[in-house]
Amino acid sequence: MAKGIISGDVSLAPIEMGLTISQTLNAPSIRTVFRGNEKIAFSTISVLVTRFIESFGFSTKMNPSQIETIAVDTFEKFSYESLEDIILFFKMARSGDFGTTKRGVDSNLIFGEWFTMYLERKSILREENHEKQKNDSSKTTTSYKDVEITYKKAHEKKFIERLEAHINAITKDFDRQMLEDLIVDWEKDSERKPYVKYLKVKRKQIK
Repeated sequence: MAKGIISGDVSLAPIEMGLTISQTLNAPSIRTVFRGNEKIAFSTISVLVTRFIESFGFSTKMNPSQIETIAVDTFEKFSYESLEDIILFFKMARSGDFGTTKRGVDSNLIFGEWFTMYLERKSILREENHEKQKNDSSKTTTSYKDVEITYKKAHEKKFIERLEAHINAITKDFDRQMLEDLIVDWEKDSERKPYVKYLKVKRKQIK
């Protein structure tokens, strides 16, 4: 998709129309997808930024240097979000979902206000999904199967406690990049992949 955006072969309108915040929750991050291909990532983001800026009808237009600066900021701010996040964020911003602007658009407005609002909405939706899953689970009627699962979970809990202790030990001196690299490695390993979610919890602690 990124190469198609750069070449112009991919139409962004259909992608925008079908995108929702829910669909971005499990999308891979820019840092993960474009590891080793940062040039392609930046070129893609530059196209998206240019399109976004040109969508506003202000009489004063940005010069290439200003657009490049916003592209750099976008690359950095969204490094732990997805390409779909960027597309959706720009669509929502130009549509006035975060409020209107009469003074033009710059990095302070985009990332000082709008970006924060976007991440907040994403965080709220993630929490709502989590609560829904908990509520759906609590409505399940107790049965023999449920009792069997309860005993199984008790054993799994001990395993998870050992797993979390192991994760804490191996990531003790990690920075964020090392953590993301380890997450990718676990996702590629069929045995470790089921436990990636426990590793991802460290993102809250390792910045």
